[in-house]
Amino acid sequence: KLIHCVKQRDGTSLSWTMHLSAALCLLPWALAGASSVPAVTIRGVHGPVQMPLLGIGTWLYNNSVAKDAVTSAFHLGYRHVDTATSYENQLGVGEALADLKLARESFFITSKIPGGLNASATAAAADSCLKELKMDYVDLMLIHFPADFGKNGSRKERQVEWQALEAWAKSGKAKAIGISHYCRRQLDDILQVASVPVAVNQVQYHVGMGTAGRLATDDKSYMKQKGVLYQSFSPLCGPCDPPDNKELLTGSLVTTIGKHYNKTGPQVALRWLVQQGIPVIPKSHVAAHQKENSEIFDFELNEQDMALLTAATRPAVGGGPSASDSGDCGIEELVV
Repeated sequence: KLIHCVKQRDGTSLSWTMHLSAALCLLPWALAGASSVPAVTIRGVHGPVQMPLLGIGTWLYNNSVAKDAVTSAFHLGYRHVDTATSYENQLGVGEALADLKLARESFFITSKIPGGLNASATAAAADSCLKELKMDYVDLMLIHFPADFGKNGSRKERQVEWQALEAWAKSGKAKAIGISHYCRRQLDDILQVASVPVAVNQVQYHVGMGTAGRLATDDKSYMKQKGVLYQSFSPLCGPCDPPDNKELLTGSLVTTIGKHYNKTGPQVALRWLVQQGIPVIPKSHVAAHQKENSEIFDFELNEQDMALLTAATRPAVGGGPSASDSGDCGIEELVV
């Protein structure tokens, strides 16, 4: 029997429609809903967890816009939403999910708590997420940053926060836990004490970064080596400085390739990621754009086009000190 699966060929290119024995199977996320978004397996607290490859992002949305965005996206078949304490929109996300009246097991919630927290503050912040979302558990809880947002942090603080998050998750409040903005050194800090798998590292990654160095990609290859699923935020480089913020929407590379498949630039850019097994959370509150972003599972980029997209050097990583550095790996240890 054939199902939708992928098998890595060279680390970047994947082949669909393989047998069940394939190393990585993408099972349709269609429980109690209309969605047929494939899902990738992540390492959970108590065993494997299925994570949809596509979700709706909510960064910079207030409660009202987040509620409308989630409602619209889920009506279109999305079953994954990404939020965080620092986004200050979890009440809106929770209201949208409550109004949709879907079975809880039919959708996937990712949230994040700040870095730099002590043990009690970690549990309190995570509990606050559940309270705002009106949920008994989240599917994935991430530590948002390897330090506090002022970049104050240390190895010991990362270890304390991780162990506190483990204890919280083991009580049934998260199916999986992970990190965001972490690089090799910071991951190694928590691996020294971890008793629960680090499921995911969520970082900025998009077309234009396929050949970028470790400082830009937050040690992408090392994450794979350690069994940490690499997830992309800003997959269309939306927060990048102009004109890079439009490169994956209307740029010549993605639009030219798109013509071969009757697809748009954003669909090509997103497909490049999910075809590598990298989950994406593009952000839009416009239903037409949400629909466009979701229509990426009915075609496959050929090897030549995958290679062209991987070789692209624009747009580079945004928001860091340079086009070759995200800024995450160079966080100084200001607190001993």
